Amino acid sequence: MDSGDLETDIHKIISSGVYCHTQKEKERFLLPLLIKEIQHAIKNSNVISRFFERQRIYPHDIRSVAEVPSMPVQMFKYYDLKTCPAEDVVKILKSSGTTTSVQSRIPLDKATVMNQIKALQTILASYLGSKRRIFLVIDHEGINNPTSEFTARTAGVRGLSIFAKQTYFLLKEGADGNLVLNLPVIREIQEKYTDLEVYVFGFTYIIWTIFYQQMKEEGLTLKLHNLTVFHSGGWKKLKNQSVSKEYFNEHLAKMLGCDTEHILDFYGMAEQTGIIFPDCPFGNKHVPVFADVIIRDPYTMQECEIGDIGIIEILSVLSTSYYCQAILTEDTGYLVGIDDCPCGRKGKYFRFASRIEKAEVRGCGDTFREKKRV
Repeated sequence: MDSGDLETDIHKIISSGVYCHTQKEKERFLLPLLIKEIQHAIKNSNVISRFFERQRIYPHDIRSVAEVPSMPVQMFKYYDLKTCPAEDVVKILKSSGTTTSVQSRIPLDKATVMNQIKALQTILASYLGSKRRIFLVIDHEGINNPTSEFTARTAGVRGLSIFAKQTYFLLKEGADGNLVLNLPVIREIQEKYTDLEVYVFGFTYIIWTIFYQQMKEEGLTLKLHNLTVFHSGGWKKLKNQSVSKEYFNEHLAKMLGCDTEHILDFYGMAEQTGIIFPDCPFGNKHVPVFADVIIRDPYTMQECEIGDIGIIEILSVLSTSYYCQAILTEDTGYLVGIDDCPCGRKGKYFRFASRIEKAEVRGCGDTFREKKRV
């Protein structure tokens, strides 16, 4: 399969309408492309080839999206899952490495980066429209330095900057290296942009423990009435502090001067960059046309019924530079419904439940090893 043909097929799906296809319609055109991408991956990676050989799975035998073999996300920490020539890799995205000190390494070529940008643009447009806005980042400017390590935080800022006509960073590094309020910028925002359309991005834990707490101590508010906030990550730490999603939304909305429905938590992962799952007005996370989500029983790995909590698996057709076609996460969630959310978006919709405590999918690593290795 020529990589140019794959890119043409990927672009067709991205531009076909992000939430307008029913689940059955989507699966009809996702499955053939997933199979082509798997064949490409097997051809270009000895690791992926062994992964399929040891499981005795062959691409032409895959009959449904649910049968696509899933890659445990931990494997990105220990194996090179590159499926393109080494010289084509333009970036190595690194995960936060929160579970262990080992970071995931996700190789990106130029085509994959462009696919991810276009895909993310279609998702954000569904929530923001296509008009450019003032973009506020609740982080410090240094994370966007092109000479720094390309991390999930960097990817988040750059990805969500798609609709920015001007970007401001609301935090800065203090003399001791800790994050503090960027007060001159915050005052400028208060003076200039209270009546303009604004959107905000930050990691949940940083927003609450640094930005919100320091703003509260300073007695500051922003009162940005035309505001949408996208945030993700760190819920486990906040729950340990007894901060619920409802409490977070209520108090942050009051500080920023917006309604709670404009505070949008989204689910996403570094290994599936380009795909985020923001809350819709009814609190559901919708699956875009170029992806799928399967909830799996942790004991049988079979698909769960609607409403049953299981392990979240995310499938994607966006990358030909690494194995993104099916990744088994370390998170749990449950499917809420299919094609019938009151918000009007078609396809599956789900909710996040929790991180898996000290997760390990046992035995999966064996499928990567050479036969002579123990």
